[in-house]
Amino acid sequence: MDTEATPDLQVIYSPIRHDFQLLTRFLQEEFCPVEPFIFQILQHIAKFRGKQIRPALLFLARRLAVDGADGRGHENLDAAVKIGSVIELIHTATLVHDDILDDAKLRRNVETVHRHWGERAAVLIGDFIYSRAFHLSTQVPGMSGILSDTTHTICEGELLQIGNRFRSDLDEVTYMEIIRKKTAILYAVSCELGGVLGGLEATLCKRLHEFGLQLGMAFQIIDDCLDYSGKEAVAGKSLGTDLHQGKVTLPLIYLMENLSGQEAVWLRETLHMPLDPESEARIHQLVQHHGVLAEAFSRAETFVQAGKKILSETFALNDSTDGGVRESLDLVCDYMTRRQR
Repeated sequence: MDTEATPDLQVIYSPIRHDFQLLTRFLQEEFCPVEPFIFQILQHIAKFRGKQIRPALLFLARRLAVDGADGRGHENLDAAVKIGSVIELIHTATLVHDDILDDAKLRRNVETVHRHWGERAAVLIGDFIYSRAFHLSTQVPGMSGILSDTTHTICEGELLQIGNRFRSDLDEVTYMEIIRKKTAILYAVSCELGGVLGGLEATLCKRLHEFGLQLGMAFQIIDDCLDYSGKEAVAGKSLGTDLHQGKVTLPLIYLMENLSGQEAVWLRETLHMPLDPESEARIHQLVQHHGVLAEAFSRAETFVQAGKKILSETFALNDSTDGGVRESLDLVCDYMTRRQR
């Protein structure tokens, strides 16, 4: 598989190894015949490719339906590869644009597009990838509407986050709305469309949507924690950008709830404006000292457990009929709270 998968993920992805091989080949062939300058940038972006969890969830959900039920959906493998590619392209375009917004220097230990070619090229190549994804989505009946709606929701979430920068009064409810829209929705739709392409009935596809939503919420909370606790060499991307950009994430929300007196007053006043390095360093120290990362990690775990509950209630664990797919979905849940990147 052409993914930057840890040993854990290699085991998780083993039932869909063939699907990933087809995905890699499809993406390579899709962008070969483009103008040389565009191809150069796309080749650079290809180095960003990491875990590819979203298409993996689509493939696993589809195989859960195909291998664990009555065999329907075998004829939809090509369609699944195409939609898995669309989902990966949408995600990739958001990364390129996010790096501009965060002025990030690194992505997967590679220089970001806007740092290498400038913001104009980065904006346009992101748009180029989006447009190609939408074109591909029209080639599979019933997919373009939900995928365009999903992208609309992602953009809405990003705008909501920008609109709430430097807001020390941001509450957990608003934070959860932001991450549901900007991150979790693509996980949810990946799982749901896997069920659709596998021939599952609508009620089960809805349950897969809810399962993916729980995973996506956990993923983003962990990501926000790693922005404070992670190491750039391990994460492979610029860290500390949330605080620098005025993004109030769950660790910071919990910190404000834990502080009192002059510290609380200082933090709320400080977060109303761009921070100097000394203020950023002090906030990082407060986050570590007050144990709010553990509290945020615990919140992520509640979403993981909710996802597992949906799986156990809806899909029986039976390796003899599903080829280990159901177990892989359980392991994806476990991976969410263990990951370091």
